[in-house]
Parts: sequence; structure tokens; C-alpha cells
Amino acid sequence: MDTNCRYDLEGFSIDLGLPDEDMADLFSDFIKEINSEISKVKICLAEKDLDGIERINHNIKGISVNYRILDIYEETIKISKVLKNGDYDNIQPLYDNFFVITENAIKTIAYYFEQKSFVIAS
Repeated sequence: MDTNCRYDLEGFSIDLGLPDEDMADLFSDFIKEINSEISKVKICLAEKDLDGIERINHNIKGISVNYRILDIYEETIKISKVLKNGDYDNIQPLYDNFFVITENAIKTIAYYFEQKSFVIAS
């Protein structure tokens, strides 16, 4: 069984002292929360609501770092820097990249748990 993953989910599980089943539930919640925030940010992007985008980006930053999904976290840092300048024109390309990275992260996490015989939301 290939459970290698670019994220240290096993180390995270050990640090938290949680069995695989609980970790699968935890990451299922993570994915649901990220997808919810993405839906909200897409609305804010369409409405050019920089304050809303900033709040949502802050939420995603916190969620991703807490779950140790660092590529998502790093993207939120880039977005934060552009948001501080109020430069809406440069936000959309950053979010286009963010959406791809997030989709890949979700697929990677889901695959990791599938290899352990757990199905999580994706």
C-alpha cells in the first residue's frame, strides 16, 4: 500500500495522537471547510469585495496552517501581500493558481486516505 504523501499526515496523526479513522474524519472536515471558503471567495471575487476576500483569505490561511497544508498556506501569504496593496487586478490570477493548488491538495489528501481504506469528502 502506497501511503506516501507530500503532506506529513502520518506525523500530524502522531503529534495529535489520533488513529487513522479520526484523522480521516478530521481531514474530511478540513476539505468541507476549505470548499465552503472557496465558494465564498468566488462570490467576493465576482463582486470585487476586497474586504470579504481579505477575511476569507485570513480564514483559509489559519485553516491550512493548522492542518499543515503548507502549499495552500503559502498561497494565502502571497494573496495577503497583494490585498494589502488593494490591487484587485492582481488578485484573480493569484486565486486561479490558488484554486489549482487547493484542488490538487484535496485530491492528494483524499488519495492518501483512500489508500488506507477511508473515504473522505473531496
